Amino acid sequence: MIALDDLKKIEFFADLTDEELLSLQEICREETHRAGEFIFIEDTPAEHLYVLKNGKISVEIKVTGGTHMSVLTVSQFAEPFGWSAIVEPFRFTASARCVEDSTIISVDSRRLMGLIRMDYRMGFLIMRRVAKVVSERVKNTRLQLIHSFYG
Repeated sequence: MIALDDLKKIEFFADLTDEELLSLQEICREETHRAGEFIFIEDTPAEHLYVLKNGKISVEIKVTGGTHMSVLTVSQFAEPFGWSAIVEPFRFTASARCVEDSTIISVDSRRLMGLIRMDYRMGFLIMRRVAKVVSERVKNTRLQLIHSFYG
């Protein structure tokens, strides 16, 4: 089980009360993955939301020939990834591969959605954080596209 103090350090959950964090704690687990290992694969069912504890993750998309291209590196403590797990259609829009040995916090998305349905305040706060993450990723993608076309 993830320590409550560890959850309190994660910005993604920063607005939650201790009671809400205790509910969240029950659906989280710590996982360790080796360098080169995929945590999830693009276009597969998204069943967990992830938060980086330590290590480095490459978020990659499939390109021609079945190869993968990195579009984002997750390397900061408490950085979330795999947000597709709580946004319809609940399928990963990219793959996540460990660049180095990594420890992550895995949140069971079905149970999280159950908590969100029971506690609208918690749901609003979490979805607001998801919207912020998605917005930042869209902005960064836009800048990458501009740079690739115009240098």
